[in-house]
Amino acid sequence: MRAFLALDIPENTVAALTRLQTAIPFGRPVPEDNLHLTLAFLDDAPEAELEDLHELLTGLRAAPVEIRFAGLDSFTETERGLIFVSVERTDALQALHDRLASLCRSAGLDLPRRRFRPHVTLMRANRRPDGTARDRLAASLGPRTDIPGFTAQAVTLYQSTLSSRGAVHDPLAVYPLRG
Repeated sequence: MRAFLALDIPENTVAALTRLQTAIPFGRPVPEDNLHLTLAFLDDAPEAELEDLHELLTGLRAAPVEIRFAGLDSFTETERGLIFVSVERTDALQALHDRLASLCRSAGLDLPRRRFRPHVTLMRANRRPDGTARDRLAASLGPRTDIPGFTAQAVTLYQSTLSSRGAVHDPLAVYPLRG
């Protein structure tokens, strides 16, 4: 089952992010219901390992985490265009990410070991921007301070089903953050 762990985004922040999407001159907006902050992408995980992870996550002890946004950016190392709003990588957020990665590995899930770049994907495209699209996109990237931060109170385990219209994310379980 294709799955991931994420922080849900409150409605007022989602509203600000969707307004921001309209100002980005490249790509297709991520649907409002799919805006989230991924902490661990589990890919196609066997159900037995997901059940083991669920058991481990029911005992999760981690404090709520403050989320603050840093600005618009894009992943340049990919072939396609991907525009996102970056999230400040605080010690608390990094610690939560590391704890979740450790629990995933304890459950037998093989996660790639790469640097955590917290972000919320806003726009997707099948290609990288070029010419005037690239120039307009470059002009829209940079710091934004009008996106309200929030305190994440829970981690959600999602199933992600791919379809011809895009991914559909269904919550499977919610794990409260409490110190």
